[in-house]
Amino acid sequence: MVINMSVKDKSMLPVMALVLGHLVTDLQGGALPIVLPHLKELFALSYSQLAAIVLTQNITSSVIQPVFGYMTDKKSMPQLLPYCAALAGAGFALIGWVSAYELLLLTVIFIGIASATYHPQASKTVNFLSTAESKAKNMGLFSLGGNAGMAFGSVAMAFLINLTGGLHNTAYFVLPGLFVFGLMVKCMPDYVRVNNEYNLQQNKAKTSGKCLEISYLGIGLLLIFIFLRSTIHTGLSTYLPLFFMKFRGCESAFASMLVSGFLLGGVAGTYIGAVLSDKLGARNIIVGSIICSIPAIWLISAVESEIAVLAAVVLAGFSIIGSFATTIIVAQTMLPNNVGMAAGLTIGFSVGMGGFGVTVLGFLADTWGLPFVMHLITWLPVLAAAVALAIPIPQELQKRLR
Repeated sequence: MVINMSVKDKSMLPVMALVLGHLVTDLQGGALPIVLPHLKELFALSYSQLAAIVLTQNITSSVIQPVFGYMTDKKSMPQLLPYCAALAGAGFALIGWVSAYELLLLTVIFIGIASATYHPQASKTVNFLSTAESKAKNMGLFSLGGNAGMAFGSVAMAFLINLTGGLHNTAYFVLPGLFVFGLMVKCMPDYVRVNNEYNLQQNKAKTSGKCLEISYLGIGLLLIFIFLRSTIHTGLSTYLPLFFMKFRGCESAFASMLVSGFLLGGVAGTYIGAVLSDKLGARNIIVGSIICSIPAIWLISAVESEIAVLAAVVLAGFSIIGSFATTIIVAQTMLPNNVGMAAGLTIGFSVGMGGFGVTVLGFLADTWGLPFVMHLITWLPVLAAAVALAIPIPQELQKRLR
């Protein structure tokens, strides 16, 4: 008996390989906050220097992503995907072995460039592999991979840092990169095929003059919203362990647990938010998730019980990042002729710009103290919600997501 496999079914292995590649590439982002307190002690760093590390990571891995997105819109480069994932892991393996602050920054740059190359090409390839009915779900899975990588990276590093070898155990991050390398090489024919099909469609559209008009106002407001969301998310993941270790007298193990809980909450929020966007609409997910984060972030500093703090942290992670996949879909709809650039702008540039926000928070922490910064972060979602309400989501997109 011959079983006819649908296009959707046949595309799932290549999609899942890209999801796992996203997970592996973003392991480093979750592991870095865990090693920051140890690096601070090892190199006697200030809060500003710690923020500079985060800023460097965000610029190289995120802010420059639109450049790679633009390049992949001009010429698709799916062949680079396996190498990017493997090199990101190899780069973080060096973090625990550097002997100077300057070498640490160079290593972070190396990791960032590998990540920046991966994200736009992988995101657009997921889009091309998906049917009209599975775009939101598959983009949710892809986003889930990245946030799962952040979360699992923190869990793995929190475990490894307490083993014999300490910081040197970052070397283990080479292994998942090698696994994903082999998996993506196996799926490469599918990646090349769908990217070639997209290139042919784009050439036909340019020849016929049917390229759609870009919504610059919509994209601008969307990027401002993602910038604010990223500042909140990166700020909390960076300063939570430092705040609870210094001002609450918590052990490093509990502080690491808070980061892991925060990121794991984001993993759940990413996928659930993507699924709900099909039923509730993009605006409801974007506005609703950021509003729900306001009381959750407030509770982090207000409650005393460790269980209550952990619950508030998980809820904050869930709600803050719940609109992640939805904002990617919105951007790719607003920029239908530049899907790679849309991915670079939403996953990369505006998220990376959050690193500038974290740098400002670092200067404020040096000047007025970390408790002041934690209080300030509580109010940032209010501003983000106001921006979200102003985003002019096209009517046809609302219908498609509902």
